[in-house]
Amino acid sequence: MDARIIFFLLGRMALLEGAALLLAFVLTFLWEDARPLAFGLPAALSLVLWRVFSHYGKGHRHAIGVTDGAVYLFAAWLLNSFLGALPFFLTGELSAADAFFASVAAFTTTALLFTPTGLESSLGFWQIFQGWIGGLHFLCLLVTVMPQVGGCFGMTLSARQSTNFSPLLRRMNAAAYKMALLYAFLTLLSFVFYRLAGETFLSSVVLALTSISTSGLDPRGMVLGETGLPTELAACASMLLAGVNFLLWQRVAERRDLRTLFADAELRFFLAVVLFGTLALAVYLAAVGVYDVEKSLRMGFFHAVSFATTTGFYVAPLAAWPTFPHAVLLLLAALGSSIGAVGGGFKAMRLLVLIKMAKAEIRRTIHPRMIVNIKIDGMSVPHKLHGRILAFFFLYVVVLILATLGLALAHIDTLPAMGFAVGCLSGTGTIVTLLYGGKDFLLLPGWVKVFAGFLMILGRLEIFSFLILLRAGIDQLHKRRW
Repeated sequence: MDARIIFFLLGRMALLEGAALLLAFVLTFLWEDARPLAFGLPAALSLVLWRVFSHYGKGHRHAIGVTDGAVYLFAAWLLNSFLGALPFFLTGELSAADAFFASVAAFTTTALLFTPTGLESSLGFWQIFQGWIGGLHFLCLLVTVMPQVGGCFGMTLSARQSTNFSPLLRRMNAAAYKMALLYAFLTLLSFVFYRLAGETFLSSVVLALTSISTSGLDPRGMVLGETGLPTELAACASMLLAGVNFLLWQRVAERRDLRTLFADAELRFFLAVVLFGTLALAVYLAAVGVYDVEKSLRMGFFHAVSFATTTGFYVAPLAAWPTFPHAVLLLLAALGSSIGAVGGGFKAMRLLVLIKMAKAEIRRTIHPRMIVNIKIDGMSVPHKLHGRILAFFFLYVVVLILATLGLALAHIDTLPAMGFAVGCLSGTGTIVTLLYGGKDFLLLPGWVKVFAGFLMILGRLEIFSFLILLRAGIDQLHKRRW
């Protein structure tokens, strides 16, 4: 392991976080907030860390290894969460545990806003902006470090999503730059949608930042409640933009052909899942008399899109809905969006491969001599990926069970604990408030919030990256012991 490359990358991350904190610091004067130092001091600390990390990162090699990448992934999420928590703590609004949790929830786009009412506008902006930065950070890691750590795991199974990953820093920088431009463009497009829907300039900015990042953070209450059909349609369009594999968006931009978008197998499967969720919700809500047919379809579509993309927006009192819609929303959030999208969850591509593997095994059982080849968009799925996806599915279920058991230690009932775990791992924080309640959450012990923060980071890292990091740590301890 080369610590210098890790320090170098952490230095750049500290610089970007410092720039974001400086922006919030400037806005405190525009909004006449009383405590600008709550942002100024963390910004100064970030710049100091940038210089320190850059010093220790001198002479690094220009390629990143598997262990280097795993350590950097975990350290980067912790560093950004720590720096982002300082404004909440320094203002005295939150305790250390609550501040860390609020920061992790924003940076991992989990959308848990467990903060007291009456927050300063700068703090509200900071959590929203931190969520947007978190989405950008995840996408940049997706095309740079993560493929080097855990392999693609199905990211490029489609011919329309293919790309070349490289461990060289120069090529990683170019890939991250392209992804950042695409992310900014889709954010701008979302802003236009909300403006056309009749939203104000400020609300359009907030909604665009939270929709494209799939954070769903909304401290000003702009989404929650009856917003009107135009805003709901704008939100659905924005969330669907964020739910598409960003590698596919890149391919569409390169070819300038929208037909490439809808010819993608994963996207078609994801839209089919959204349609299934919409019909399941709409039919049940209409059948039991919660809404009429028209409103049932409207509510079903909006919330199916919201939870499938792991954004977590809602425009209805979900807590008052019957149990069946809760189960549908829970499953949609656990599945998540496309594999190269901002949202979390198991991912549509992995489920699609598992379904094709099950069908192939049934055919082999009926016809033992038949050679069955699993294909996605005409491309054969390598056999090594079969095992990886099966292993990922197994680990995902195991982590979900262990997380549920861990949360149950805090005397949370089984179903709320499972919803809590799914919400943290998938990044759909609304599930937590839906099945457990944000007010009650504030009364939980600090260790529960720290544990939930770890689950959110784990959901963003993906499980294999964490296991590689754990294995590297065990190897280092073994070497020192002997």
